[in-house]
Amino acid sequence: MRILSVLALAIPAFAQLSGPTPGFVYDPSTRELLPIRGFVGSAYLGEALIKDADAAAASKDATMAVALRGSAVELTRGFDSPAPVSINLGQVEPGSVFAWSGHDLAAVSNHSVSIWRSADKSADVSEKFDVVGVDSAPSSVFFDGERVLIAAKGGLYRVTKSGTDRLADLADPSAVAVASRDAFIADFASGSVLRIADYAGAASAETFAQINEPVGLQVARQTLLVASAKTRSIESIDIASHEPVASLALDFQPARMEPLASASLALLNSASKTEPLYVLDSRSDLQVLFVPAGREQ
Repeated sequence: MRILSVLALAIPAFAQLSGPTPGFVYDPSTRELLPIRGFVGSAYLGEALIKDADAAAASKDATMAVALRGSAVELTRGFDSPAPVSINLGQVEPGSVFAWSGHDLAAVSNHSVSIWRSADKSADVSEKFDVVGVDSAPSSVFFDGERVLIAAKGGLYRVTKSGTDRLADLADPSAVAVASRDAFIADFASGSVLRIADYAGAASAETFAQINEPVGLQVARQTLLVASAKTRSIESIDIASHEPVASLALDFQPARMEPLASASLALLNSASKTEPLYVLDSRSDLQVLFVPAGREQ
């Protein structure tokens, strides 16, 4: 496996962050949201932008982030300005998971979904609806602006203001990814990766691939990337033919595949004071970049 320092990309230099910032990572051990800062050979985890949070998630354009403290939701906006500001978005169920679609934000639990339209401009909840028939907390969620996909023990569910639909039966779903009209869902227990054709409509399910202990999914152009904890690898599979395209062996066990601000970059593990942060780069040939352990001093 080839590992490089992170990151040589053309990414805006945010005034508040004083340098190129390809993404953010939430560290559950310190309860902080940290920026990844720097270029090849000098990248590091910057000073925390959000502290003392039960959960935190940055928007895909990296201009704002949301934090959960108990049931209170706080949005910090203006990471691309000299003076970011924080606003209270109200209350949601403790343990809710956040998902972004542009600047629209969804807070998701196995009981309800709250949506803020243009969260950077309005603190009022635009829509709220119940989730029915989901018995455990979400392991992964996806929000396309109109509907939410919830992966939770037992299955994959589609939630809209019209109701909750079960799209597939799964023992232990671990990740969700979407390519155009189709959704992909990985089941850790069985090793199955399912394709849900027309997930927003008729939603028919088929087995797409078998991968040992899949923990993350990402769509990269015409391929689906699957992170395997069992084999310590990234498998690239052609979406049209279902045929394997490439395999990247890893020197560590991946725990997820979470996209950063650049769609071609994805986190493969969690932030830690002792372990480097590994980032998958799928712009051309698959390679792993890393941010050294520790924080800026």
